[in-house]
Amino acid sequence: MIDGGREDAGEKYGDRVDDPPRTAAEAFADRLRDEGVEVRGGPDPATAPDGADPAASVSSPPVSALVEQMLLQSENNIAEALARQVALAEGEDASFEGGARAMTAVLERLGVDGVRLSDASGLSVDNRISPHALVEMLLAAADPDRPDLGFTLSGLPTGNFSGTLAGRYGPSSRSEQGAGVVRAKTGTLSGVSTLAGTIYDADGRLLVFAFMADGDSALASNLDLLASTVATCGCS
Repeated sequence: MIDGGREDAGEKYGDRVDDPPRTAAEAFADRLRDEGVEVRGGPDPATAPDGADPAASVSSPPVSALVEQMLLQSENNIAEALARQVALAEGEDASFEGGARAMTAVLERLGVDGVRLSDASGLSVDNRISPHALVEMLLAAADPDRPDLGFTLSGLPTGNFSGTLAGRYGPSSRSEQGAGVVRAKTGTLSGVSTLAGTIYDADGRLLVFAFMADGDSALASNLDLLASTVATCGCS
C-alpha cells in the first residue's frame, strides 16, 4: 500500500482507498509512464512464471522499527499487520482471531496476565486490558536480560517532543513539568483514555506507570497532569 492506504497522505484519520494493492500498482504504472516506459493496459493480478527474474524488490524495515513507528504515531494499520506476523510465527492463522490467540500466548510466556484481546489496534469493544498488565509489559520491556524487547520503550512518544505527545506537555500548560521526561503510549477512544509509559522523577529515578480513566477525550489532559505530577516528585 501507499501512505498507509490513505486517500490523503497528510490526513491521518482520513478516508482509506478501497483497494490498496491496486492503488499502489496504478501509482507504479503512472511513475513508469512519467519515466518514458510504455505501459500497456491497466494493472491486473497475475502470477509470475517459475524462474522469472524479479523486476524490482523492496524489503520491509525490521520488526523493531515497525514497532517503534506503530507506538510513536499510534498507527493502527501497523499494529494489525504486526499481529498477523505474530500469528504466523506462533503457528496461527493470520486473522483477528489468530492474532489474538498468538499475542495472548506471547504475553503468557512473558508472565503478563489480565489481558483479553480481540484485535491489535485496541479498537474492539471486546478488548480487556488492566493497568497492571500494561505495567507488567513495560517492566518486561525494560528487563536488561531481554534486550530484544527494548524497542518497545524506545518507540514511546516523548512529552512536548515526538509522536502523539508532541502537542502535549507544552509551555504554560498544566502538565509542562512532564515535557521531555514523560514517555508514554497514548490510548484515547470514545469513553476511555489511557496513558502508559515511563517517567523520570525529580530524583532521576526511572518509573513505569499506567493511568486509565473512563470518560471523554478531555480526560487526556488530566492523565498528562498526573504523569507530570509524578515527574516533579522526589520518591526516594
